[in-house]
Amino acid sequence: MPNIDAGHYFFTAIVPVCNEGIIEHPGVDGKPIRSSPIHMVREALETLPTALQSHATETIGIPSPFSRSLRTHFARFVVLDQPFFNGRAHQDAIVGTIRGTDLLAAEPDDRLSCPYLLVMIDFDPRDGGRDEPRAYLEELWGLMEAELRAVFGYCYGFPAVSGATGFAEWLMSCQLETTMPFNDYWIDPPNLPSLSAAGLIAILAGFAAIPILVQLRYHLWHWPMLILAVVLSLLVGVAADYALVMWRGGKPFPGNPRATLPHVLKGLYLQRAFARFVSDQQDRDPADWGAAFRDFLKTHRPEDLTGPTQPPGVIR
Repeated sequence: MPNIDAGHYFFTAIVPVCNEGIIEHPGVDGKPIRSSPIHMVREALETLPTALQSHATETIGIPSPFSRSLRTHFARFVVLDQPFFNGRAHQDAIVGTIRGTDLLAAEPDDRLSCPYLLVMIDFDPRDGGRDEPRAYLEELWGLMEAELRAVFGYCYGFPAVSGATGFAEWLMSCQLETTMPFNDYWIDPPNLPSLSAAGLIAILAGFAAIPILVQLRYHLWHWPMLILAVVLSLLVGVAADYALVMWRGGKPFPGNPRATLPHVLKGLYLQRAFARFVSDQQDRDPADWGAAFRDFLKTHRPEDLTGPTQPPGVIR
């Protein structure tokens, strides 16, 4: 499953927005406001609560709806109006001169037929990811249905969605394979088994030995045919080595067992608490440090993920 790496699921989807017609919705003074569907999507994203990033914003008390899920690490939404034009395609100057390429003539560029909504969510899979992302999306629907309806309400196919199962099926139909995930909580890299050169050579030798053993047993070929059979067997062995290397390289990076969202939140909480603890001990008698540290462990309970810990959706 290429979407799973380092123990996390990296969900990516590109959802087309049906940007047709005019949407009328009530304004502050009671007069209707006319908007385009893509503007309504932008408005829903702009008003979607984000993480509480300071003590002042914590008093608002309205965190991101994604914080209701203790499996969500990151959630990103981006509106794609049109792809960027990266300039003319690269061409050798000499070849272009010979061909008479007009550098002032515009080249074809890609255009989208409608706006798209890029959805990227990194979350903790369950049961090794066997039922993901379906299980996560169904859970998310139960936690923030109203917000999801506001964001996806004007996307193609969404009006026919009913219930958690329908939402999961609909969003999964827009899913793309994630080939470059970027969140990893490994401090030291895990001890990954490596393919040895001796093992790869042994595979080649095993394939090369097959026609030789056949010849010794049945005497089927003359020397030229035997040499050809050995060469062909070596080529098959090279293909087998290549397939083995690619298969091992395509396996997901192992996950850190202590990198779920509750572990990360607890780690962030302990980081701040321990920094304050160290600062408070600077002017104390070193003989009291042991007792103070035991009190610290008793108060903050490092192994207890349920609390005290940093609440989700809060950045301190």
